[in-house]
Amino acid sequence: MNVKKLFTIIASVALLGLCHSNVGVADTASLDSAGYIRDWVMLAPIILPEGAPAGDLLLKDQIKNEASLKPKEGDQVKINNKELTWRNITASTNYFDFNAILNSINDRAAGYMVTYIECEQDLPDVMMSVGSNDQGRIYFNGVDIYAVTDARPLMLDADKGKVTLKKGVNVIIFKIINESNSWQGSMRLTDMAGAPLKGLKVKLSP
Repeated sequence: MNVKKLFTIIASVALLGLCHSNVGVADTASLDSAGYIRDWVMLAPIILPEGAPAGDLLLKDQIKNEASLKPKEGDQVKINNKELTWRNITASTNYFDFNAILNSINDRAAGYMVTYIECEQDLPDVMMSVGSNDQGRIYFNGVDIYAVTDARPLMLDADKGKVTLKKGVNVIIFKIINESNSWQGSMRLTDMAGAPLKGLKVKLSP
C-alpha cells in the first residue's frame, strides 16, 4: 500500500458513521467521547474523469488551491460546469459515509470534509488516527501531511501519527476518493496514550 506519512512534522502542523445533513447546526461542537471528529462541512460528489488511476487523481487538485480551503455552509463551487454547495453534516457514529449522506451510490467520485479545531494553547504530542475508503489525503493549516493512494476498505485508526495542534483555529481538510461501492472516512484525535483530548472546540466555519 502506498501511504505518504508526514505526521511527524511538528510545527503548526497537526494534524468519525452513518451521517446526516445538519442544516442550522450550532457552529461549535466537540470531539465525541472516544475522540472522533463527527462534525464537518462537506462538498460532494465531484465526478472524476475516466481512465486516470484514482491514486493519481488524489494527488491533483479537484478544487483550485484545495490545500487552502476555508469553506462554510452555503458556499458554492463550480467544478466541471456543475455547481456544488458546501453543507454541514454530523456523523451519527465514529465514521462518516458520503453515500449515506447523499442517499446515492457515487463511483469514481471525490469528496471533501473540512473542519476547524480550536485550541486554547499549543498541544504537542497529539495522536491523529485516520481511515478511508478508498484513497485519502489530508491537509492541515495549508500543509499536505498525508496521502494513501491505494484503494482499501475502511478500517478505523488504520494510520496513526504524532502531530501538534496550534493555539487558535486549526483547519483540517480531508479529501477522499471513491473508486466503487462504499465511500467513507474517519478521524480521531487523542493523546499519545490513546485518551481523547479534552477542551477542544470543533467549528464549522473559520
